[in-house]
Amino acid sequence: MDAHGYCMRWRENAERRGVAAHVVAEIARRHEVTATRFGVLTNMPELSDPDGKSFFLIPAYADGARARAAALMTYILNAGTGYGKPGGRATDFPVTPYGAPEITRIMARQNANRWSYTHDVAFVHRNGGRLVTTPNGMLMGVGGNLVQRLFSRRGGTTWGDLFMVNAGKVTDPAGLLCQIVSSGRAWYLDGNGTPRASRLDLDRVLHHEERHAAQWADRGYVGMLAGYGRELFRELVFGAVNRLEADAGLADGGYRA
Repeated sequence: MDAHGYCMRWRENAERRGVAAHVVAEIARRHEVTATRFGVLTNMPELSDPDGKSFFLIPAYADGARARAAALMTYILNAGTGYGKPGGRATDFPVTPYGAPEITRIMARQNANRWSYTHDVAFVHRNGGRLVTTPNGMLMGVGGNLVQRLFSRRGGTTWGDLFMVNAGKVTDPAGLLCQIVSSGRAWYLDGNGTPRASRLDLDRVLHHEERHAAQWADRGYVGMLAGYGRELFRELVFGAVNRLEADAGLADGGYRA
């Protein structure tokens, strides 16, 4: 699909999801959203989840600037993240309305976490991993060599604006990302070290990880590493609740039913 096609799709998505016309107009005006802006998504393979939301596979040759722009335009295109959708399970937080203020917040978060685009996108690709944009305006990745996999623990780890799923050694990271997106579920490693879909909605996990991305933006690189280290010590030694995980949503992150 070309840039004009994605621009039309954006307006169709907004109408289908009940976004008011004046909200769409404000987004177009305040953030200069035109067909040209959607051009960053052309030639990127599009993946769809069960609700029809779009994710885009970042080409391995793409630089951080293109990945950052594509992540933002993916949020705009989808006209909603799917978090807290009607009929779904109760979530940890109320739904944040889609609109120009939320786009401004995402852009500020991206700027604060710009190191994760300028350095880490190339790092992931260089080590054999792959990345997709998400409806939350950040990136999700899997795979890579042993060095790359050291940076993903438990169900996955967010570094700045990059959420790396802990899927172990993966022979086809792009294919696994397609499976994850199409399932609409969070994935985990079973007892045999095989990646499998869980019962937890991917929308909820991505919301949880986006809140971690906001923590990185608020605390800075050193501050987040130090803060999470302290929380992990309290959690493992004293059995205390990890306050950074609680702030991101314990049920959304799969820590609590």
